[in-house]
Amino acid sequence: MTAALGPTLISTLTTDRLDACVAEWCDHLHQRIHSQTRLTAKQAQAWNFPALAGTRVTWLENLNGDPWLRIIEDPQATPIAPFQEPGWLSLEICVTDVDSLREELRGSPFDIIGEPADLDISPDIRAMQLVGSAGEVLYLTQIKAPVPGFDLPAARCIVDKLFIPILLATSREAAAAVYRQFPDTKSSQFDTKITVVNRAHNLPLDQRHPVAVIHLAGSHLIEIDEIRSLKKGSYDGSTFPSTMPPGISMISFAINDLAAIPASSPTYIIEDGPYANSHASLIRGQAGELIELIAQKTSS
Repeated sequence: MTAALGPTLISTLTTDRLDACVAEWCDHLHQRIHSQTRLTAKQAQAWNFPALAGTRVTWLENLNGDPWLRIIEDPQATPIAPFQEPGWLSLEICVTDVDSLREELRGSPFDIIGEPADLDISPDIRAMQLVGSAGEVLYLTQIKAPVPGFDLPAARCIVDKLFIPILLATSREAAAAVYRQFPDTKSSQFDTKITVVNRAHNLPLDQRHPVAVIHLAGSHLIEIDEIRSLKKGSYDGSTFPSTMPPGISMISFAINDLAAIPASSPTYIIEDGPYANSHASLIRGQAGELIELIAQKTSS
């Protein structure tokens, strides 16, 4: 592959409770409806999920007017327990004041699984963790000051948009290799404490885990958390299952050249939504994660 990757463009959730999920994000996380459509038969077929043709899709935007969250309704979707299987684990979203948001979220439908705290890797990053009705894990992250070694964006509104999708994998090396195929995707590795993961796996709270960070264009990152005791996921095989993963089902990235994508991953044209008429391709990572690549002029 010879195409640069990033920034992240779209986070996709799949849920059997679309209306409730949309209401949660709009009422409690300062998002608003951008548009509502139905998944076309061509789009569902291009993704290799033809059974989803005709299902409802709602796009949400932040208060800056940036559409970034796509929520797809699948009546067959059943939320899985977070932190147990390989795949997209969490959406890390930039916010202006995580402690104020914590107060706003009291009594909300979101399940708070991690109170606001400075991160182990830097006291200038403060975050909390919560889970929504689709089973999506969210890291609401406040960047208090520049962090050496990381090019991190500042929040432009109360709850901005995804800047770090977090991937759960049994091997950070194997998972990171998929993204290292793209030029200009520098990577770094370190071990760090991940308290919410340790709680979910009944591990000592101070246990550290191998982490890889992939640096993308546009001041965005991918974080890969290695947990070797994960169950084998439903999306690890050589062919796609018939439906999308529940919860965080797909992350879409800008790419400046689709010509380098292997022929086994044919391109298609996005038919509607904010990226209508863009050329795209769907590939799958080592942890079974769905990765949509959308042809866009990338920025460094």
